[in-house]
Amino acid sequence: MKFVKRKQLRQARKRSAFLLILVLVVVAMASLAGLTFARSMLNTHKISVAYSSRLQARMCAESGLQSVRLFAALSRSERDELGGSEVNDRFYARNVMPNLDPERRGNFTIISPAMDEFGSYSGLRYGLQNESSKLNLNALAQLDAMAAAGDVTAAATGQSSSGDAMSMLASELTAGVSSSIAADMLLAIPGMTEDIADAILDWMDEDDETRPYGAEFDYYAQLPTPYRPTNGPINSVEQLLLVRGVTPQLLFGYDVNRNGVLDDAESQQMGMMGNVSGSSAGIASGVDNVGPPALGWSQYLTVYSMEKNVDQFGEPRININASDDMQQLYDDLLAALGDETAASFIVAYRYAGAPGGDGTSPLMALATMAAAESSEIDGALGAQLQSLQAASGDNQANGQAQTQPWSLDAFSTFDLTQAGSVTFGQVLDLFDATVTVQQGNAQVVYSSPFGSLPGEMALAMPLLMDSLTTVDAPGIPGRINIMTCPQEILYGIPGLPDEKVQMILEARVDGSESETRKHETWLAVESILTMSEMRALLPLITCGGDVYKAQVVGYMEGSAAFSRLEAIVSGVGDVPEILFFRRLDNHERGFDIPTLGQRFDATLSGGTVMQ
Repeated sequence: MKFVKRKQLRQARKRSAFLLILVLVVVAMASLAGLTFARSMLNTHKISVAYSSRLQARMCAESGLQSVRLFAALSRSERDELGGSEVNDRFYARNVMPNLDPERRGNFTIISPAMDEFGSYSGLRYGLQNESSKLNLNALAQLDAMAAAGDVTAAATGQSSSGDAMSMLASELTAGVSSSIAADMLLAIPGMTEDIADAILDWMDEDDETRPYGAEFDYYAQLPTPYRPTNGPINSVEQLLLVRGVTPQLLFGYDVNRNGVLDDAESQQMGMMGNVSGSSAGIASGVDNVGPPALGWSQYLTVYSMEKNVDQFGEPRININASDDMQQLYDDLLAALGDETAASFIVAYRYAGAPGGDGTSPLMALATMAAAESSEIDGALGAQLQSLQAASGDNQANGQAQTQPWSLDAFSTFDLTQAGSVTFGQVLDLFDATVTVQQGNAQVVYSSPFGSLPGEMALAMPLLMDSLTTVDAPGIPGRINIMTCPQEILYGIPGLPDEKVQMILEARVDGSESETRKHETWLAVESILTMSEMRALLPLITCGGDVYKAQVVGYMEGSAAFSRLEAIVSGVGDVPEILFFRRLDNHERGFDIPTLGQRFDATLSGGTVMQ
């Protein structure tokens, strides 16, 4: 009996031990499951926080883009009052999400490549890029098309009103010299070659005729994957990658992460390649450019540049060619200019005016200037051509009847109910212009109230250039902003010798805020260009531009969350339009937090950001 009880006791003890072990195992498994669940929840929370931070950074970047649209909607005077588009603290570390915790404090910064005093890309600035600072490829193609239509040919052969001597000498000067102004402007870009310049123009022109160094459909048809050139305007600079000879490195340089500046690794790569293009010494130093520029051709080329055809306050300019209602034109001019003499002379010009200068078309004059400037032309012959041009102008002036100053009495002889028959070529036609009035049996020639002496131009030019236009369109495309473009583009503008380019570069950094410098005609006012040169270059250059490229970085100060985007915004229309948009998140943030900026002053105060 005792034996049986002991056996039962031993079995009971064994069961108790087994149950204890089983409980321990269950507890361990439950603990492990709880720990795994806790870790999963923690990871999920971290992922949620990271995703939320990235989303918030993206919203900050989107806010930055909308601020660019708002800025582009302003008039030029309003933009200037806010600090302008080039360097502006309003684009630096703008707080969107105020919070004392840096990890929850979100900002955006708009950042662009900067230029040094020589006009070369160097460093960074907080602002926008004016697309008018670049060569507009589609505008170049149109310029080339006009040249092919005969204007430049006429200039090259001297078929103008300048006389037989001018014709013969111009023909001698330009014999064997390329008449493609567009190709010459492309060749000014570092690393560009004749082969690629002609291939680019062949890609965009309407014909299938191959230029001397170009490529047309017959070349692309022989590729492993054949395709056709556009033979028309292109939609983006990246489309050039389809053109023979254009490579990604030529187009984007050594800026792998596309942040507009060379980081240390990128600079080392450029150094290993032995590249010297894009240096601050530039063309002026005589150093041959080898390889692509540091930031690539994309910083020199565009298809978007345009300026709104309005005055500095955003009001439409008066088209002095558009109206057949001469009374209405006079009333509009009087309201805009506030001067009866000026308004009446402009209207009188529409009836019986003759432009100032020798009457040569701007494109013809450009070709002649480019030919005289070309290194392939004998310097003595070039000087002789310029001398004949000056003599032609003098002879024209001497051949005219004696003139007298314009008066309101002369204006009373015109019938404003009749439409005018004379068309302005450009606003500068007003300077040194004449109006011939029939008085009885005699014709009286009246001189313009707008003279071409520097002092006279300084008084009249800002108001006339701001208020008047001859372009019947809401925007003027393709002109080059001489105040913000790289030096290489300045050197490529036909008719601008190196010494005049240097004068422009020096003027850009002298700190002057003269009203005359709001318009490209300051070159004539400050005697850098003659009036005839200014007339020739007016279709190519500007001091404005209303299409901007923005690189916007949205970021959280205390975390790695960021969003980087690139967009091109046009302020030409009534509502600012985003012409181009892409995200650059795959190229990383591109800048460290100190560069982007920290807002230690961003605190919550009544729901507003203290700035």
